[in-house]
Amino acid sequence: MATVSLKNVDKSFGNVHVIKGASVDIADQEFVALVGPSGCGKSTLLRTIAGLEEVTGGEIEIGGRVVNNVSPSDRQVAMVFQSYALYPHMTVRENMSFGLEVTGHPKAEIAPKVDRAAGILRLEELMDRKPKQLSGGQRQRVAIGRAIVRDPGVFLFDEPLSNLDAELRVQMRVELALLHQELSATMIYVTHDQIEAMTLADKIVVLHGGVIEQVGAPMELYDRPANDFVAGFIGSPKMNMFAADVAAQAGWLSNEASSAVKFGVRPEHMVRAGHGLAGQVFHVEHLGGQTLTHLKLASGHEFVLSEPGAGGDAAGDTVHLRPAEGCLHAFDANGLAVR
Repeated sequence: MATVSLKNVDKSFGNVHVIKGASVDIADQEFVALVGPSGCGKSTLLRTIAGLEEVTGGEIEIGGRVVNNVSPSDRQVAMVFQSYALYPHMTVRENMSFGLEVTGHPKAEIAPKVDRAAGILRLEELMDRKPKQLSGGQRQRVAIGRAIVRDPGVFLFDEPLSNLDAELRVQMRVELALLHQELSATMIYVTHDQIEAMTLADKIVVLHGGVIEQVGAPMELYDRPANDFVAGFIGSPKMNMFAADVAAQAGWLSNEASSAVKFGVRPEHMVRAGHGLAGQVFHVEHLGGQTLTHLKLASGHEFVLSEPGAGGDAAGDTVHLRPAEGCLHAFDANGLAVR
């Protein structure tokens, strides 16, 4: 079973403490996304699982075995990098075969593994081409194929789609989801793109400053963020945040939220009202099937209202808003959610 368990993992580079007591359990065949802003430690955490970085403290278990002192080649993991890392002088077939050849696998065993991976990734017609003859999406499929032939227990992806254009990213997201279903493999996926995380992952791990802020299913993090950081990071456009006095003046507060000092409401959970919080429109974004209306309150706070359709507001218009029922999020002085 390809389970992965991190127990109080620490990683420091000199005096810089990058990972701080990270603990998370990843089940067999689970797809887990590590997300967070740049510099939060997500790629470093992935590299410690791969064995490319030694941990400073704590334990990493793969398949129930502590692997802190196990070499990367013996951890039963395969890593797919952002940069593809293909050998330019080798064909697709040679790139996919090379890792098995250098570890001493017989050619009679390598060929069927490569052919199987090529079939899964629809690479059959590209096997004699070199990387310079491939598109970005094709190169990334070759890099994934090179991982598949190793038949690992765990696949590790380090922002594999970030070099692709928007259309290819959408296509590759679908292909990765189907690949996970077909291989029934454990996958750990690092990304700064929360849309990738929300659409691909069974479970999301949110990191901030080397600390795991919350672990949960995508919609659990979206609907019940543990703190104001997770609330602001998960969701696009980001959650509208404002001080308690703004909510009080709008008449939005209830007794249960008495310990809250900050509130949030998602742009798609703001609704128009006949009275209440008044904002002046200063910018409108028409996205086809969705309209984002940017408003400024008298207090200087800015809000975003997200609505389906084309929208009819113009700069200078006044819009009155309230949160949809049950959609107001409250946070205390430490940033923790008040339920």
